[in-house]
Amino acid sequence: MELIQNWKMLQRMGNYEFEQGQWQNANYYYMNSILLLREHLSDILKHQHEQAGEVIICLSIGVQNLSETYNRQNRVNCCVSLLSRALHNFQQLQSTLSSDHPAAIALLREACKLRQLMFTYKEEEQTMPMNGTTVAGHDTSACSRLH
Repeated sequence: MELIQNWKMLQRMGNYEFEQGQWQNANYYYMNSILLLREHLSDILKHQHEQAGEVIICLSIGVQNLSETYNRQNRVNCCVSLLSRALHNFQQLQSTLSSDHPAAIALLREACKLRQLMFTYKEEEQTMPMNGTTVAGHDTSACSRLH
């Protein structure tokens, strides 16, 4: 499926930028990989495409990678917000699909991963020393572009 190949290319580019510590560039590639999949997701789910589960897994990976770049930038609120919205979207999709849909199990499994990651970041945020800084001062404008 060409869609998955394009997603992989964007992820590889994001991973390279992530490894270089270029968070904004990594954000760009991860965000575009997410948007690419979301553009085609409803069609894939509607037609019960056999690779629907794989697309859900790829979408979840993109969200997880983007959330980690936010975390590396100390943008924990943005990170948690992204994961929360993605989790909500996965739960909504799950409620609209039949149990035998090709994406049903992947949605359940990936929603669990997103929930676990979200709570991990929340716990880290609560244990971080504040040192006179506030999270409220962080720019969250990039978060609003996902959904």
